[in-house]
Amino acid sequence: MKNYIQYIALWFFTLTALTTGAQAAPYAPKEVGEQAAWTRQQILHCTQKETDARDQQLIDQEVLFLRFEHENRDQLLKSTSMLNDEQAKALNNFRRSLLRCRVLSKQFPLPSMVDVYQNYYDQIDQIYDGLLERKMTIGEANRKKMKLLEETQTKWSTIEDSIRKNNAAQ
Repeated sequence: MKNYIQYIALWFFTLTALTTGAQAAPYAPKEVGEQAAWTRQQILHCTQKETDARDQQLIDQEVLFLRFEHENRDQLLKSTSMLNDEQAKALNNFRRSLLRCRVLSKQFPLPSMVDVYQNYYDQIDQIYDGLLERKMTIGEANRKKMKLLEETQTKWSTIEDSIRKNNAAQ
């Protein structure tokens, strides 16, 4: 009977943590950093697992740089081309596959971290839509993405700085 009650209590707390997402129990600053790093790694792993390598390569080479150090980045930033049909199909496939990974961002330990990722996803979707609707060039999309990445990194750094300050105060 005692094991049964412990099992029910464990199940309840696990279910509560899963349904409340980032609002779950507070973390110590060190745990926040560790949980955030783990969640980012899970998102990256999911992205690599879910995306088709051919679509990902085509997007990275011809549409949107996926890595800052990509040798084609400057060319993509300057491009005046609109998406062709093959690129549009690859971008649609790529986008659909990434949707499966977005839910992982809800595992971040702080609501502000979840918000940073949700804001990024909302804005990157606008960029994808602009490309797919042929309302913006590949270069314009890459410039917007570059700005979005910079803004996102600034917001993330602000959160990390706050965590470090809280950690130092303890």
